Amino acid sequence: MTTVTAIRIGGHAHRYLAAAGRSGHVVSAFRHGLNVLFDEEPDPGFVSIQTCDVPLHPWAVEIGEHADLPDVGTLCTTKADGVRFDGGFRVILPEQADELTIEPYSAAEAERARGRWTLLMDCLTNARRDRPPDPFQPEIDTILERWRGTSDPAILLDLIGLGSGSTPSGDDVLVGLLAGWTAFGGIECLAILRDEGIESRTSLPSAQMIRAAVDGSFPEPLQDLTLALGQAEVSPSGVRDSAAQLANQGATSGIAMLAGVVATPFA
Repeated sequence: MTTVTAIRIGGHAHRYLAAAGRSGHVVSAFRHGLNVLFDEEPDPGFVSIQTCDVPLHPWAVEIGEHADLPDVGTLCTTKADGVRFDGGFRVILPEQADELTIEPYSAAEAERARGRWTLLMDCLTNARRDRPPDPFQPEIDTILERWRGTSDPAILLDLIGLGSGSTPSGDDVLVGLLAGWTAFGGIECLAILRDEGIESRTSLPSAQMIRAAVDGSFPEPLQDLTLALGQAEVSPSGVRDSAAQLANQGATSGIAMLAGVVATPFA
């Protein structure tokens, strides 16, 4: 048996996996890890088990490098001591979780972040220049423009599920927007997202990210960027580096999240 003690774990993954008796299987693998679907009803969950080469997010478990990760299709169960896979691979969960929260800015931090918004918009422009255009961007822009014109958060629901892939572009934009919103202390829009049936509108992993964002937990590059924007000790080049780190996540997800941050109305 190969036993691995996880290095870190996102808060949402930790609470979900702590419930012993869940069953699932490996649904996909990627260069630095694998994804497990716990497909039981009424509480399915999608959890990534990955190395430190991939930034942590609320539904991820971080382990060290291992060449003998389970294959796609391998069954697994959660036990009191972690996750066990058929074939003898076991992941022990750490006792403490990393909640990946974004704390609201102080007045001074908010003013500093607003002063860096032009820099952030330049970072988005530069990131987009090096990538093929997102075919869903015109529709996303239209939704954001309608929302700005009315300030009605219900309009933002049209972003959910808009795009392709496991995390559609509209969902990523919404998560980035919620990150900026949380940093600036604007939480009045969250009630409608808490009540909305997000899971019926988009993929499970994407719905989980949106739910986590509503709870104040975000992928690590988003957390890092919002922190850098408000900190006096972070230079403009440091902000650019943080924005570039976010933009480089996935094929389009990072750029879409950065676009969401840029769209924050409190800047």
